[in-house]
Amino acid sequence: MRKIVLLGMTTILLNGCSPDVKPIQYTYLPEVYDTLNLTDFKKDDPKLGVLIKQVCATKPVAAPKEYAIGKQYFVNLVSQFPESMGEQAVYLKTKQDRFLYCHDYVSKPGYHKLTRKQDRFSSEHLVMPENQVEFQKLSSNFEESVRISGRSLMKSARQLTVPTTGYLVVRATNEQTKQTVVTNIMELTPFVGPVPLVLESNIQIQEPYEVQLNLMGQARYRAPIHSSKERSTIQFKEAPHADGTYGTVTVKEKTGKTTRYKLSVKHEKQLPPNLDVPPDELYDADYSLPRFALFHDRSLGKMKFVNNDLDMAEPLSPDAYIETSLEESKQLVRLIEDSEEAEPKGRLAERQYLTLLNKGKAQQFKIYLDQRIKKTDVYLEDVHRKVGFKLSAAGRDVFLDTYHIK
Repeated sequence: MRKIVLLGMTTILLNGCSPDVKPIQYTYLPEVYDTLNLTDFKKDDPKLGVLIKQVCATKPVAAPKEYAIGKQYFVNLVSQFPESMGEQAVYLKTKQDRFLYCHDYVSKPGYHKLTRKQDRFSSEHLVMPENQVEFQKLSSNFEESVRISGRSLMKSARQLTVPTTGYLVVRATNEQTKQTVVTNIMELTPFVGPVPLVLESNIQIQEPYEVQLNLMGQARYRAPIHSSKERSTIQFKEAPHADGTYGTVTVKEKTGKTTRYKLSVKHEKQLPPNLDVPPDELYDADYSLPRFALFHDRSLGKMKFVNNDLDMAEPLSPDAYIETSLEESKQLVRLIEDSEEAEPKGRLAERQYLTLLNKGKAQQFKIYLDQRIKKTDVYLEDVHRKVGFKLSAAGRDVFLDTYHIK
């Protein structure tokens, strides 16, 4: 009996037949994702982007206690699909395990464990995060962005190296009244790199004029250091950075009134109490990625870095594609599900690609036309699995008549 089973399997292999293959199989498809290495300012292997999407979709795990930080990535649907918010991820390494810290802008950020097989990330130039705030000179990369506002006191500009957990909390103490207020809060995560900070004066959204400390980044809370009815002048004096001291700012109003504030920047594990801190900015739970079908005559454009600047890929021109509605895409899926596995015949169609998008996953086919005297058969080849299918007569008619595939 065992010999008969083995003989049967051998016959199947020799004949090239395969078990039933489902025509529709969505996956994280490299062709529809931009994968950017934000640490090195370059585009990266699309297969790495697929791995990031797969890992970030797994169940979050508890945060590792000590880790080194690797490269940071951004994975986003190509510009043809602007509805995508993308996925940000950073590689983390402990003595025993490897992780990705992920944020998709919809759900709460979290840690996701990598298996040994999934650990295809570079371990070069890993950095141990600081356990306290370090003050440094502002780097040239940030200097121009700080100058742009026109209200910045450049003498006060510094760059902070910060821990990757907890909160960065800035306080201002009025040296005359001894009253202390919280002026800035930033939540710290493995995404937060060097943080520029600078004093800004005479900011007026509504009256009065304000002096503020700008922590450039993901600020959770911001309040003025000083307010006045008219413009003020400010002076900054740096102080030794023991115990988080940043320095002192002296504010002189037009009336002659002078107030001096001592500023401190500290790393704290909890949010300070009794502050009106807005909740995490997560999008509504009903947010969903697009679902439709796209017939297109060329590959989808990808973003890239040019001279360390992100070069946005142009979406396909209107004459290069046909985009279906949700209901039309469902009909196409049903027709493809009714197709039979077959080796593609004929020539590639002029509009040769069909991409099905279903939330964050996709499937892409190449379209072949086998023209005969009285009819034309339509074949699809899955570009990812390299397997072909022949459409039924109903599917053929929809492709040829409704979408004018030729």
